Amino acid sequence: MLKIGLVFMGSLLSLIFNCYGQSNYMSSGYISLIIKGASPHDLKNLEVDGPFMSDPLQGDRPVTFRSVNDSTLLLSEFTFGPASVFFRINGRYLSTILLPNETNVINLHVTDSANFDLDYHGSYKEIFDNSGLQEKLIMKMFSYKPRVKKEKAKFASEKEFTEVKMLHLNQMKDSLLKNTPSQFLRNYYSKLIETFQITPLLKDYRTSLLNYYKMLGIDDKKEINLPVRTRSYYDNLITSGYLDSLSLLPSGYFDLLLTIQKDTLLELPDILKTGPAVFTKSLKKTFKYLSQDDHNLFYDMMAASAYINAINQGQQLSDQNLYDIIAYFKNKQLSSYILHRSAISLLNQKKKNGEVFFLPFEKENDDVLNNILEKYKGKVLLVDFWATWCGPCLAASLAIEKVKKRFENRDDIKFIYLTDETSDRNRFYELTEVLKGEHYYLYKNQFEAIKKKYNFEAIPSYVVFDKNGNMSQASTAPDNLEEVAKTWIESVL
Repeated sequence: MLKIGLVFMGSLLSLIFNCYGQSNYMSSGYISLIIKGASPHDLKNLEVDGPFMSDPLQGDRPVTFRSVNDSTLLLSEFTFGPASVFFRINGRYLSTILLPNETNVINLHVTDSANFDLDYHGSYKEIFDNSGLQEKLIMKMFSYKPRVKKEKAKFASEKEFTEVKMLHLNQMKDSLLKNTPSQFLRNYYSKLIETFQITPLLKDYRTSLLNYYKMLGIDDKKEINLPVRTRSYYDNLITSGYLDSLSLLPSGYFDLLLTIQKDTLLELPDILKTGPAVFTKSLKKTFKYLSQDDHNLFYDMMAASAYINAINQGQQLSDQNLYDIIAYFKNKQLSSYILHRSAISLLNQKKKNGEVFFLPFEKENDDVLNNILEKYKGKVLLVDFWATWCGPCLAASLAIEKVKKRFENRDDIKFIYLTDETSDRNRFYELTEVLKGEHYYLYKNQFEAIKKKYNFEAIPSYVVFDKNGNMSQASTAPDNLEEVAKTWIESVL
């Protein structure tokens, strides 16, 4: 009897926790993560790489742990919904989910200079304690090869293609998740895999289809049948699972929303001009199979992401826009978050910062590099070509931060960041607070002219100049960036 009672109580507590957690999924507020050492000595030999964070209305971005005192580090950011966070401590990959208005603590116990234990206190301890499993899962996901049948190579419709891709997706999940230690982790990892795999299918249908044919050894374009894509393309890809708040957890969720929003096939209107009701009505032309209700998780998050994207592009919300947001969204924490992002964007644009230069040159002037180099004559420059949407650029920033630390006591070295109009304006301003250096937001033609000068076809790319403004090194995404960049700089000092 006692055993039955304990089981019942455990189930009840689990239900209560899940209800509370999911209610927090739709809240806004500050997430907090504290790393606390038993003594000041514990943090001295601690190397923290990252962290990176994403939430349902912002994509992956670098954030920072701030030093509170000799034995305490703090990460605190304002978010809507659950924030996915990952970082490394002395090379060990760590990941968790942080909820608004909750404090999570990692107690650090150092045994010697090479070994340490981490004791996590927070809602998603299970995710944190299985961080290594998640890292392996992500690596296996990108190297996974589906079982394919050549007789199914040529598709008569886009529906056939998505059916096969979803079959492969389910096979991948069955293969990678078969030894997952709990049902919660299986559900979470399943949604993580799904989000990462579906987004590319939505971003570029043609490339996805051609890549599938190529995998089968069919490379002759004369043989390839490319069925016309219609709205029904979404039927197998965006399912009722996106009405569940669990869909908010994966780090790729915001990118998925933006991908759908930017799909010209859907002909979604400008939400700033039409308002959220018309936007949702247009959305339902494609996704009516999900729900006829104007207010469900997917529709509301799509409308919210449309506002956030406009704000990130530097557009100011009118009084009518503000009214629409307040009147339309039933979840007032969601509408408050959108207004908060708008206010932050206005502050960022008005901020005067001697290290941030937003469109500083006339658009007609393609040759702006000489103007930039002239300003830093007498100093060694490492110029970083990047963009806010470029995941590899942000990942590489961790290596560049270590290079900065190596030369932090020298005043004859400058780190220059160049990006262009393809970067979200608001996100650009926010990232300049994290990526310390001097930042230039250029017109696209200016950025492309500089890339062409150094034969860069992709980013991240890097150029090192000596103190006379002469190019010493130029490279795109070099291996072992930290050591390579240090060598580049030392060679011209």
